[in-house]
Parts: sequence; structure tokens; C-alpha cells
Amino acid sequence: CVVFFRINSIEVAGNVRYTAEEIIEASGINTGENLISLSRSRVSAAICTQLPYVENVTIKKVLPDGVVLKVEERVASATVDSAEGRWLISAQGKLLEKDNGTIQAVNIIGLTAVGPYPGGMLQVAEEEQNTLRYVAALLAELEIRGWLSQCTVLDCTAATSMTLDYGIYQVKLPRGGDYGYYLRLTESALASGKIPDGVGGTLDLTVAEGKVNFRPGK
Repeated sequence: CVVFFRINSIEVAGNVRYTAEEIIEASGINTGENLISLSRSRVSAAICTQLPYVENVTIKKVLPDGVVLKVEERVASATVDSAEGRWLISAQGKLLEKDNGTIQAVNIIGLTAVGPYPGGMLQVAEEEQNTLRYVAALLAELEIRGWLSQCTVLDCTAATSMTLDYGIYQVKLPRGGDYGYYLRLTESALASGKIPDGVGGTLDLTVAEGKVNFRPGK
């Protein structure tokens, strides 16, 4: 095995942001390296550490001499403040890079990243831990429903609620709870025909359980 199974070809699949050359270089795999003894965990960790937008890597060994690296990339979903400026994060809370203003993402107000670095997970001060949990749960649901591209600001500075700017609407949500349920209520309200087309306003889910209160205007 050591003599014959030498890596001769390395293919990359699933990449969008990074080139195949960048992913191969980050993997640390060299042609001529032994295929059988190649460590999948080492290669995956190396790529995810060096290339923050890569969320997951699947390594397939193709006998007798090939390797296929299938990557899953994440997009920037939101921005958070820090002492050094704003950072882009994925919906899972992974720090991607400093925000230079060229990527549209949800501007989160009320969270401050502590000790941020590319590829790390978002860390905040102890007094913001609960807020971070609520924000993470909401971002995950927004990603599932494809809402992120239509959201611009998430203000979580209030003591009992969070306000999401969604198109021409502001969606006022409780701090905590089932955000999948809250977003389904919001979708139902918008599809009910009771809200005039093109009229912006606030969709308030904090007034009564299971109901959406609409107030037109700012």
C-alpha cells in the first residue's frame, strides 16, 4: 500500500468563493503522498481553519490515486460590532472576516464580538450571552426560510423584544421562544390579505400569544 497508492490527482467540488487551488493549498495534501494513510480529519480541520467561509469538508479517496474534496461554503448572513470594527458572521455564528461594506448582511445592533478572529465562533460578554442565543436561533430560522436577503437590521437592544427590519416591515419579536413559530405567524399575517399591499408598518408579535398586531407607518 505504501509503495503503490500515491496521490496523483486532487479534485475540488462545491466551491464558489474559493478557487480549487486555494482549497488544495489549505488542505496540505501533496501529490505523491500516500493515499491510504491520508487523515480525513486533519485535512478537513486544516481547510476549515484557514478558509473561514468553508463550513464542512467531505474527503473521498478514489483508488488507486485520487482524492476528491467536496466543500460546503457558508455565506455572510449578518454583521456584529467589535472593538476593531464590524465583522461578518454566518447564520451559525462563525466569524468570517471584517466587514468592508461590500456584502449585504443583517446589521445586528446590541451584540459586541469579543476577541474576534477569522474562522472562530462569535463570543460575547457574559451579559450578552442570552441575547446571542436568541439571535442565533432567529438567524437559523431566517436562513431556513430564505428571508436573510430581505432583512437589513436586527435591533436587540430592548429588554423584552427584538425588532427585525424585513423589507418595508418591522417585525417585533419576543426575546426567546420558538422563532420558527413566530415567523410562520408573520408569513400567515402577510398572506392573509388583511394588510394593504405596499403599506409598511410594524408586525408586533409581543402583544398577544399566537397573534400578530399590525400598526401601519413607522
